[in-house]
Amino acid sequence: MAKVAFVAPGRCTGEPTFTALNVRWDDGAYGSVVWVLLGIHTFNLVTDYCDTLVLTAVMFTKPREGKRFVDIAENCGYWWFVVLTWIPIYAVVYWAERF
Repeated sequence: MAKVAFVAPGRCTGEPTFTALNVRWDDGAYGSVVWVLLGIHTFNLVTDYCDTLVLTAVMFTKPREGKRFVDIAENCGYWWFVVLTWIPIYAVVYWAERF
């Protein structure tokens, strides 16, 4: 995962490229699936990270209310969902091309 990085300092094509994937989004069904999975997973990570920041700020600035603990419990459950969905995504992205 550490190898996955945006490259394109020399290219100004407007589309992101991951060097570790060795597949473009328009290279067929596998490329499309990989890019959609990575896009959805990245969107989930960013939105949940923002939600976590907001909940952290609320917990440290306002008096603690009982309903905020429910929000935090739901946020924890969503983080488990995001982390556990990475397992099949990892299998599709890194192992499926070898079979």
